[in-house]
Amino acid sequence: MRKTITIEQYPLGGVFAEEKKKNRVPFIYDYVCDKDGVTLCQVLTQEPLIHFSVPETLGGLPVTSLTDELFAGMESLVSVTIPNSVNTIEGGAFAKCINLKSITLPKELRKLDDFTFSGCISLESITLPPRILTISEYAFMNCKALQEVVIPEGVTAIEESAFAKCYSLRSVKVPDSVISIGANAFSSCRLLSEITLPPNLIYIGNKAFSNCKSLTNLIVPETISVLGSFVFAGCNALKELKLPERFRNQMDDLLSDISMEDDLDLDS
Repeated sequence: MRKTITIEQYPLGGVFAEEKKKNRVPFIYDYVCDKDGVTLCQVLTQEPLIHFSVPETLGGLPVTSLTDELFAGMESLVSVTIPNSVNTIEGGAFAKCINLKSITLPKELRKLDDFTFSGCISLESITLPPRILTISEYAFMNCKALQEVVIPEGVTAIEESAFAKCYSLRSVKVPDSVISIGANAFSSCRLLSEITLPPNLIYIGNKAFSNCKSLTNLIVPETISVLGSFVFAGCNALKELKLPERFRNQMDDLLSDISMEDDLDLDS
């Protein structure tokens, strides 16, 4: 039996219960709405969620947002598909979903909030859609299995600790549109051996690449105006570093704890 509490009955939201289908446990959705669409607030079911597709509409309106911590800590979740109607995923929506391996993000997604996938230790790869402008703080922190991430052209900022402790991440192509890389953004990415910085980069925060123990070379563009402290601390494999002449007086600060500092090629 299908039961719907309509928008007219509850102007700020409602509850939608799917009809029971053969071999499938129905879901109950709790949501709120505004003039732009529906924010999904809760998904209730009698059995653990394993493979889940977010509905495209509820109560006759498009689902445009997933609320903060919607699936946080849901250890059963393995894969998720999100429809193209969704443009916002709020903070920690999938945080600590430790068995999440696959997620399909919508093409119209514009915002990934803080901690969105933090602690998703089984997530191996992700492609960010083209409308994303910012990779928010801690968005992928501690995604230990993440090997590959595609950052689209159009992203302007990679914020604090966005990819920190992604121990399996091996290479990253930062698009030319990025002008800011926040503090600890790639800190402790132990297998990261290659990263290409964009030509118009202005800001690199404190410890942005600290403890990237496999990083062997890096070119910092002439456009950089702020280079934080301990940016390369603990990067023991670093052999070649090219950076603007005006930052040469910061070398002790930038290269703290690099055991091979005497052999480092500091071409400008």
